[in-house]
Amino acid sequence: MPLTLTIQSFSRPTASSIISRIVSAEDGTQANGHNGFASFSADGHYLVFESPASNLVAGDTNGSADIFRKDLLTGEVVRISTTSTGAEGNGHSNNVALSADGRYAVFTSSADNLVAGDTNGKADIFLKDLATGNVTRVSTDGGRRQVGGDSDKALISPDGRYVTFESYASDLVAGDTNNTRDVFLKDLFTGAVARLSTSSDGTGGDGDSRSAQISPDGRYVLFESNATNLVAGDTNGTSDVFLKDLLTGEIRRISTDSSGTEGNGYSYQARFSADGRSVVFTSRASNFVPGDNNADYDVFLKDLATGAIDRLSTTSTGAEVHGWSEEPRLSKDGRYLIFASAADDVVPGDSNHKYDLFRKDLVTGEVIRLSISAEGIPSDDDTGYGIDVSPDGRFVVVGSRASTLVPGDTNGQIDTFLIDAVLMKNAPAVVAGRFVELRLATGAASSVRLDWGDGAVDTLSPSGGGANFSHTYAGSGAKNAVATVVENGHSWSVPYVIDLVSGQMTRNATMMDTLVGSQGADRLDGDAWANRIIGQNGSDRIDGRSGNDILWGGAGNDTLIGNAGHDTFVFGARPNKRTNKDKIVDFKVKDDSIWLDNAVFAKLGKKGSEANPTKLSKSFLAIGDKAKDKNDYIVYDKKKGVLLYDIDGSGKGKAVEIASLSKNLKLTAADFFVI
Repeated sequence: MPLTLTIQSFSRPTASSIISRIVSAEDGTQANGHNGFASFSADGHYLVFESPASNLVAGDTNGSADIFRKDLLTGEVVRISTTSTGAEGNGHSNNVALSADGRYAVFTSSADNLVAGDTNGKADIFLKDLATGNVTRVSTDGGRRQVGGDSDKALISPDGRYVTFESYASDLVAGDTNNTRDVFLKDLFTGAVARLSTSSDGTGGDGDSRSAQISPDGRYVLFESNATNLVAGDTNGTSDVFLKDLLTGEIRRISTDSSGTEGNGYSYQARFSADGRSVVFTSRASNFVPGDNNADYDVFLKDLATGAIDRLSTTSTGAEVHGWSEEPRLSKDGRYLIFASAADDVVPGDSNHKYDLFRKDLVTGEVIRLSISAEGIPSDDDTGYGIDVSPDGRFVVVGSRASTLVPGDTNGQIDTFLIDAVLMKNAPAVVAGRFVELRLATGAASSVRLDWGDGAVDTLSPSGGGANFSHTYAGSGAKNAVATVVENGHSWSVPYVIDLVSGQMTRNATMMDTLVGSQGADRLDGDAWANRIIGQNGSDRIDGRSGNDILWGGAGNDTLIGNAGHDTFVFGARPNKRTNKDKIVDFKVKDDSIWLDNAVFAKLGKKGSEANPTKLSKSFLAIGDKAKDKNDYIVYDKKKGVLLYDIDGSGKGKAVEIASLSKNLKLTAADFFVI
């Protein structure tokens, strides 16, 4: 068939798919140490995290926190914070980040054996090539010499060329005399280092600067700072969020209201949106938006183009909440906000008085709590350590002290959990086995419709050659569903059985699929199943292929090929020798049938149906070149291989040709039915 419609994936997820403890040894053994601050690779294939656990990989004997990478497809866990030869580090490692292509990891470590010549006794930034194992120290000056201060919290630019980090070192660049923590940019190609926490004229900040974030296009860097001299008019005496233009050196303060008025509270935790247009951050300022009266930290969204600012850490109705909200993360498409909050009024029924994790739909306003077990048991401790969102926005990783999120959590440690936000939203149905998901491969189809078999119908526009569906059924059992794709005026409907007991979706062999052509000339081919193929207008070529098919040529001079199986050829358009005469290529008397629509062939008696066609009266069929008596309405001229319709049945008028068949077929009335 020219259309594509196949099941790429189908699942009836279970409770364990909603929330799971993701950091464990490859055999599933729970970690014997805390773990957290995890992040996804850009393709969602890997998770990197830090942990002092000694049982995640063999040979972990250093008694220190290490950096690990977990393959989310295979479960394999490897330790990253090792030397180029694989020897374990002799100090703590933390704060890992991956390059966009997943090849490089940057992390902080106090180990002095990861590279040769590390004698400064400080925490440094290291770059690990995960393909070759090579390790490079990043927190060095422009001459690649080690420096005399601790460095931390590195990120790598999307193109893999630059690394941002913060450091107390005063010898990374010349003229660093402010004796405080600064933010730096390292060019991995040239080794050059630039200090970013400066004013537009290059003056160093007079307060701590930290937590740098690189924009998606690599041009800007966000960071937070207590400095008062980075921009003019900074008089609030607290931490602010700044944006540095790496091309021009310009710096501006982001933590302001829409008119540029500085915030009256501490601001931090800034992050870019995926398109780089907006920034989310946390602030205790009460003067960014009207009606901010909770005296708590809130999450805000700042539009860098317009200056507009909105408070996001609210209820689904937009009401402010009462508790510390922080750690904002945006999904890649910008639709969802993930944040942690101690407020008990973000969603109804939150009475655990703990930090919880929430997802807010920025289009609909809907808020759901993610830090809850699949069965609805609230967390018994704080959740919100090291949050990250998968590239598709569906999955969230987060550290939690709670022991109630999954069964068997007895290690008393901060664990990292993987939460499926879609399944969490539908948790009651998932647990009951009434929620299903599937992806259909649809080729170049412009639309795909799914009739779920319970009265619900979903229609989507495919993307990337497929469409993702999900549905909640009211009850269990087997459901008869039908999927339909539409492409260039053609449609194909395929019946399936969705069995909620077995969790399987299979082709329904008891029902026919239906392929409908356009109004023009089409080539329509069936498959190995039973097909109903409808040509509509135009001179079509229809081939049923295998299976017991029903071929409906419609108007036009159609070519009909039954091929293997017991096939039925339907004539439902007014015949005309010039404009509507069909050709049946391979009619088999033993196997095949011809159906004649009573609406066109009115003289043929009682109307039947597709489910129950009426047999043609023996007296209505004549074999020869014309009708011989008053009721020979159907005539088969076996010498010419032509099927005709004589409206008066007597042969007085000229019979009209319906179709051409093979010559000398042993046709009888038993081969014909009326519908």
